[in-house]
Amino acid sequence: MIEKDKAVMISGGSSSGVAVAVQGLCQEAGVIFMAGLTHSNDTTGKDKKANGFRHFFNAYMSAAALAPVLQKLYGSERAAYHLTADYTWGWTQQASIQAATEALGWKTVNNVLTPLAQTDFSSYIAPVLNSGADVLVLNHYGGNMVNSLTNAVQFGLRDKQVNGKTFEIIVPLYSELMAKGAGANIKGIVGSQNWDWKLQDEGTKAFVKSFGEKYGFPPSQAAQTCYAQTILYADAVERAGSFNPCAVAEALEGFEFDGLGNGATTYRKEDHQCFKDVLVVRGAMTPESEFHLVEIVEVTPVAQVTYDPEHPMFAGGQLGACNPGA
Repeated sequence: MIEKDKAVMISGGSSSGVAVAVQGLCQEAGVIFMAGLTHSNDTTGKDKKANGFRHFFNAYMSAAALAPVLQKLYGSERAAYHLTADYTWGWTQQASIQAATEALGWKTVNNVLTPLAQTDFSSYIAPVLNSGADVLVLNHYGGNMVNSLTNAVQFGLRDKQVNGKTFEIIVPLYSELMAKGAGANIKGIVGSQNWDWKLQDEGTKAFVKSFGEKYGFPPSQAAQTCYAQTILYADAVERAGSFNPCAVAEALEGFEFDGLGNGATTYRKEDHQCFKDVLVVRGAMTPESEFHLVEIVEVTPVAQVTYDPEHPMFAGGQLGACNPGA
């Protein structure tokens, strides 16, 4: 696209592994990358680039939003067993949720890495039963999460009592689309989202109406973040009066805006990460429709999920200088 079509901006990336790779390529080519669905800390952490920008939230933010809710729901004395997708997102999601829950007083019993190509997680679920854990954390996304959650429910984990407590399953990040794939198994499962079509701010309502009229169903959090990124890019070009990547980057750095959902938002200059409110959600016990499978438990204020640019979980990389390309 960059070489043949002379693209001046690339968006998308439905996996953090893909997004990190494309961001690096865009940096080398002198093209702006407006990241789509990427949740790994590394995208705006050790792998951040001057030409890359992320509107979507990250693993640290999920953990920071979830921790108080998990404490309120499940207490401070829990033993957690983690199954983790073996790539950049899984690693940083697991590290984030482990740090946040251990700060509450939880113990981490084990963390087992699972291949991305895995479809049957039965052999990974079985050891959980004899581990002494009373919580299973599924650091899985997409099809991995649908399959691992299904296997966990099939093994009867949600019906068990361990350490005098009801066994719980947590999915730190999921979406309405994943909830649909998981079916009844998602009921009551706590997690986080970047955005939800049921928010009642004017920007969300306008976007949901427009999207629904065009496609016949509500937008996913991925659709919303990619749309937001495109709008933000177009706005930056207008304000800069130029398509030059460095002029666009300068217009985005430190930019404060509202009206796209999640309230007031800042594109932080130091790492090109957006900071905004984060949603803690739970699978609806009595879904209103096939598009209403997730209910919002709490809207976590941006201050609770904001961290220092030099935070250890985001260290090891340099933003570097903008590349204006051709």
